[in-house]
Amino acid sequence: MKNIMKVAGLGTLLVCAAAGGSIGKEETLDVSGITEFEAPTNMPAVSVKGRSSSLQGHATVERETDGLLLEHIEMWAPVKTLGTGMAVRDEHMRKLVFTTADGQAPDLRFESDKSVCSPRGGQEFTCQLAGNLSIRGVARPFAMSLKVKQAGGAAFKASGEAMVKLSDYEIVPPTQFGVKISNEVKLRLEMASKQRPVESASGGGRH
Repeated sequence: MKNIMKVAGLGTLLVCAAAGGSIGKEETLDVSGITEFEAPTNMPAVSVKGRSSSLQGHATVERETDGLLLEHIEMWAPVKTLGTGMAVRDEHMRKLVFTTADGQAPDLRFESDKSVCSPRGGQEFTCQLAGNLSIRGVARPFAMSLKVKQAGGAAFKASGEAMVKLSDYEIVPPTQFGVKISNEVKLRLEMASKQRPVESASGGGRH
């Protein structure tokens, strides 16, 4: 199962216009980044790894006296951008893991109403993301802890890891050439955020 959005979510590095912003002021941030996945197999020392560099998203951030508040978090990654470095394996993965019964391949998507970020010292924060991750258009609860660091002004970088169970989405772990993917897949996200230009801050957000 390849990866998932690493939302984030996920993502949410959004984290904040924060450190340089004023308390109580809301900022809209745009997010971009990569999602990586690693799935163990039934073969010793063999795992399937892949990534997408097309993770996108946005969120509203508000600076609070004791940290940051993220709201209206939304992240997504097109299934067609997920790759393992082997075309045949990618085709197999997309068909068996991400394609619905009617032949559709909805984006991987993470949505959360709210997330609280606690200071870790300096310009660093820890954000506890909790929301819904959608695979094949099916949403299930998903949580991830993100480490966020201010990269200058309203720019931030963030990373985090979490596990996803294919069985939660009624997905049977695929098998190819005798190699079977584990039911549990590790997801890793690396993201960067920047303040959205004022003129587009009120624009649509769904991809």
